[in-house]
Amino acid sequence: MRITLVQSRGLMNDPTVNFFKARMRINNVESDIFVLPEMFCSGYTGKKEEMTVDVLDAKIVSKLSELSVNRGCAIIVGCPREIDGKIYDCALHITGRDINTYKKMILSNDGAFDEKEYFSTGNQPMIIDHMGTKIGISVGYDLLSTELYKYYAENDVDLLICISAFTESQMNRFDSIVRSRASENSLPVILCNMVGPDCGVNLIGRSKFIGPDGNIIEGCTESSDVRVLEVDTEMLKEAKKNRMILPDLVFGECIRVKSESGNGEHKKTCAYTGAILE
Repeated sequence: MRITLVQSRGLMNDPTVNFFKARMRINNVESDIFVLPEMFCSGYTGKKEEMTVDVLDAKIVSKLSELSVNRGCAIIVGCPREIDGKIYDCALHITGRDINTYKKMILSNDGAFDEKEYFSTGNQPMIIDHMGTKIGISVGYDLLSTELYKYYAENDVDLLICISAFTESQMNRFDSIVRSRASENSLPVILCNMVGPDCGVNLIGRSKFIGPDGNIIEGCTESSDVRVLEVDTEMLKEAKKNRMILPDLVFGECIRVKSESGNGEHKKTCAYTGAILE
């Protein structure tokens, strides 16, 4: 299976140009799936009132849907969406006329802006089936949720795709986190990160494909980059065979002990009752 990482900058509130950028890259490569970064459709804005969510469907989402039909590919792309009066930071899975929406669960306040002031939080995982390969979706800080990735592992997902918009300091932190999510679940992870300046911060790129052992198979630069990944479906099957699902730990009452020495003897006493323990 061929998956293409499109590490590019989504220009702030210019969905028409963002579509042209996506189309240029998608038309130049034969691929089963194209992955573009978090918030690519709209770019990031420093002011809530400037986020023109209402025009995105007409100016870019519907056009990406048409492009998906013409190219015979799936597209995963970041796009804010208004649903039932609330705005969410979403990953869209576009396959022809079908558009599936994943809503980001964990919002950050240390990146381009405080996402909690803009967005509501999602609470539903999303698994897509692409030609028999099950793919789990997440966005940015969702990588902090061990529960989400364990859920995907328990539900026989073959591959994880996370789209993000990390700054350099964030990526320095998440470099190790994303590798841990891969190795602890024996699940390959594709991370597609935004690149370029937005809201006075620089989004660093450095997208990557990580194997089920947590090692980087391929990585992008810190500038605009397109990487075609040949994902070995046999490797995905083998990783799934070796997967160990960690059990949920149920704790009993905590035993607290302090050690004391008196009269040459070593005693253990309960920290709460003072009783001598055998």
